[in-house]
Amino acid sequence: MMFGLLRPRAYFDALPVLDPEELAQRGYRALLLDVDNTITTWNSPDISPEVLLWFAKLPKAGLAGCIISNNSAERLQPLAERLGIEFLPKARKPLPFGYTRAAAMLDADKSETLMIGDQLLTDILGARLAGIDAVLLKPISLAREFKWTYVNRRIEKLIWRPVMKDVPYNRF
Repeated sequence: MMFGLLRPRAYFDALPVLDPEELAQRGYRALLLDVDNTITTWNSPDISPEVLLWFAKLPKAGLAGCIISNNSAERLQPLAERLGIEFLPKARKPLPFGYTRAAAMLDADKSETLMIGDQLLTDILGARLAGIDAVLLKPISLAREFKWTYVNRRIEKLIWRPVMKDVPYNRF
């Protein structure tokens, strides 16, 4: 399949649509999460109450989390501390090494790890290259983004139909 490495397991409207209990029932123990337009808007320290509540449910479901991003530690550390999760800065996504390292930080096998992000060409591709399952989220906002993200979005638009054909929406 030509676009197999770009195809997510499912596509969701937003992080709070994912049920932590269902993720645990599906065998996931570790969640790797992108930050910009997945947890919060681009380059913002603000996290919505719904997303904060979602992260508060993770420990009860037996899930551990790690922000994996190409951003700096200075950007990620305050967010990770607020959410009570780990973080891996400068991950060099979509190269697979960061994903493997983040799963190891959470003491999880790849088979019990799920990547959650908003970009096919970084989040999904990198996870799939690392042998890790991945789901795609709609970006929180497209109003402001890093310049290379804008380029990626243009490419995603061109390949969207064949990549996303038959991908479940708001469900597994």
